[in-house]
Amino acid sequence: MPLRVPAAAGLVSRVPRIRLGAGSQKWTRRTALRCHDDGSKTFRRGRRQFSTSWARTDAFKEEPPVPQEPQTTKVQIEEIDPKNGKQSSRPSVPSKSSTSALRATSKLKGGRGASLAVPVKEKIEDKVELVKGDKKKHPIHDYSVRPTTYVHLAEEDDYAIFKKYPTITSSRVAELTSAKDPQRPKRVSMLTRDFIDDSLYNPHYGYFARQATIYSPEKPFEYSKIKSPDEFVNEWSSSYKRYDKILEKKPEDPDSIPQLWHTPTELFQPYYGQAIARYLLLNYLVSLYPYHDLVIYEVGGGNGTLMLNILDYIRETHPDVYERTRYNIIEISGALADKQANHLRAKVESQGFSDRVRIYNKSIFDWTADVPEPCFFIALEVFDNFAHDAIRYNHIDNKPYQGYVVVNDMGDFEEHYTPELDYWAERFINLRKEVLPDLDLTKVRGHPLSTLPLLRRMKTMINPLAHDLTPPEYIPTRYIQFLEILNKMFPEHRLLASDFTYLPNSIRGYNSPVVQVMLRKQMITVETYMVLQGYFDILFPTDFELAAALYAKICGRVATVATHSSFLEQWADLEATTTKDGENPMVSFYQNAAFLCT
Repeated sequence: MPLRVPAAAGLVSRVPRIRLGAGSQKWTRRTALRCHDDGSKTFRRGRRQFSTSWARTDAFKEEPPVPQEPQTTKVQIEEIDPKNGKQSSRPSVPSKSSTSALRATSKLKGGRGASLAVPVKEKIEDKVELVKGDKKKHPIHDYSVRPTTYVHLAEEDDYAIFKKYPTITSSRVAELTSAKDPQRPKRVSMLTRDFIDDSLYNPHYGYFARQATIYSPEKPFEYSKIKSPDEFVNEWSSSYKRYDKILEKKPEDPDSIPQLWHTPTELFQPYYGQAIARYLLLNYLVSLYPYHDLVIYEVGGGNGTLMLNILDYIRETHPDVYERTRYNIIEISGALADKQANHLRAKVESQGFSDRVRIYNKSIFDWTADVPEPCFFIALEVFDNFAHDAIRYNHIDNKPYQGYVVVNDMGDFEEHYTPELDYWAERFINLRKEVLPDLDLTKVRGHPLSTLPLLRRMKTMINPLAHDLTPPEYIPTRYIQFLEILNKMFPEHRLLASDFTYLPNSIRGYNSPVVQVMLRKQMITVETYMVLQGYFDILFPTDFELAAALYAKICGRVATVATHSSFLEQWADLEATTTKDGENPMVSFYQNAAFLCT
C-alpha cells in the first residue's frame, strides 16, 4: 500500500529502506514481497538471494570538535565577541582517519563464506556531488515503497556502496552550497543527526533559512476584556488574517511555501517575557549584584520580542540594573537575525537599546569564544530542534547500531545501520548509564528493548523479510554537544530553558520527532524524517529528567525541572493574563512543556 500524505505528497522523498550492519549475519529467505495496487501482498519465490550484510568501521567515528582560530564576520548589528572582539566559527567535525581496511563478510549458499576487503574511503572533497536545483520544476520522488518494508536486493557489493557514498557532515554540505545555486547532496552518506541538521539549518535551503515566519500579534491581547480562553482563541485566530496573503500562496513553487509558527513569547507578550525578566532579576540581585554586570545570552532569538520585553521591564523597574545589562543573541538563521536587527533599529531611536545588544549570526555549535564572566543563558524552544541520532538494537544481544542516511544516485534516501558507534553516540549511551544507574531500558515503557527478547526473535523468525534490529530510539547527541560547549565556553553560566515534554503525531520510534509542514493553513505531518531537505520542521520532545541529570554531570551544576504552569505561577503577573471567567490562558496552555532552571 502506498504511503498517502494529503496535499504534501509531492514534497516527500521515497521512504527509507534499512541496510543492516555487519555482524548481524542476517540473510533472508529467497522470498520477495510484492505489493499490488489494491493493497494486497503476495510472495514470489525465485533464485535471487536477499542480503542485509553491511559494514562500517572506525574510519567513520567522529572526534570532539577542535576549536580553531576566530574569524571576524558582521551582521546588521555590530557583532563583538565577549573575549577578544572577534567572531569565530568551528569547522566541520573531521572524520577519524584510519589506515586499516574495511572488511565485510557475507554468507554464501551451502555455508561457504566470502571475505571482502574494502579500502578506506577517499577524501570527500573528491567524491561529493550535489543535486542541481531546477528552478522551473520541483523534483517529484517515487514514495510508493511501504514505510515498514526494510529490505533490499543485494545488487551491489559492499565495496561499491562504500566507493559510491562517502560520508559527509552537515557543516561540509553547507560549505559546498551557495545562495545563487542551492544544491542538495547526492551520492553521499550522513549520520542521522547531520541529515536532520542539514534539513533544518542549511543556510541556503534549510527550513529556518527559507520561509519561516514567527507569528506576532499587532498589539498585546487585553485579557481583562476577554470572556474566556475560548474567546481568546477566537481573537487569536482572527489575528491570523493579516498573514492570509502569505499562507494562501499556491504550492506550485515549493520554495515560496511560507511556514508560520507561534511561540508563547509572541502569543503572551509582553507578560511572558516579563516573567522571564523577573526570574533573571531576582537571581541576579541575590547572587551577583553589585559585583558583576547582568549579562544575558539567548540562543534562538526569534523575532527579538523576548529581548525587547526583558530590556523594557528591567529599565522600567530597575534602572540601575539596566545600566549594567548586556544582552547577546546567538541566532543561526540569517533571516531571523535580520528581523531582530530591524526590531532593534525601531527601538534604538526612541529607547536607546543599541549599546545594550549584540547579535551573533551563527550556530551555538560554532561558538569558540571563552565567556568567563557570570551570565544567564536562555534557550526557549531550542532543544526540540536539536538533531538526534537514530539507534536500533540487535534482537539477539541488544547491541546498539547507529543510523546513517544515504542519498543514492537517484537522490532518494535509505537508512543504513552499523554496530560501530561514533564518538557522540557512544558518549551519550555511557553518560546515560552513569547518570541513571538504576535505569533499566527493558522496563521503560515504549522503549525498543522493553519488548521481551523471545518475542522479538519470534517476530524475526515468522516474517522472512524482517531484519534483526528493533524499532529506532532517537538519542539527543546534539544536546550533549550543547552541554559541552556551555561547560567549556560559558563556565559561569546559569541556564534557563523551556521546551516540549511530549509531541503528538510523532513518527515511529522511541523519543521520535514530529515531521510537519504548513500547507495552505493546514499542518501536514508525515511518517519519516527522511524528507526533501528544507521543507519540513523536524522537532523532538525532551526528557527533562534525563536532561537535568546530564546537565548536572557535564556542567557540574544542579538544575531543577518545573512544569510550564508552575514556573509561570511563580514568576508571572497572573492578574494581567486572567480572563473575565477567572481562567488564565498563559498558564493553562502549553501543558506539554516544562522549564529547566539552574
